[in-house]
Amino acid sequence: MHPVIQYEIARMRTDEFHREVERERLIRQAAHDRNRGVEWTSMAARLRARLLGGAMRPVSRPVDAGA
Repeated sequence: MHPVIQYEIARMRTDEFHREVERERLIRQAAHDRNRGVEWTSMAARLRARLLGGAMRPVSRPVDAGA
């Protein structure tokens, strides 16, 4: 086989490999993004603060019962 033909075949295989790797990366990224959900607790706290007024308390710190 002529060296130029061998080079072209090797280059085509390499290009195909790179396209396949990129396609797999996009598939993994899409699966990861699909599994990420909305953080409903912080969204609900912001919504309550906007609808009911007042300062928004962080969800992680509960209000003191005695205060």
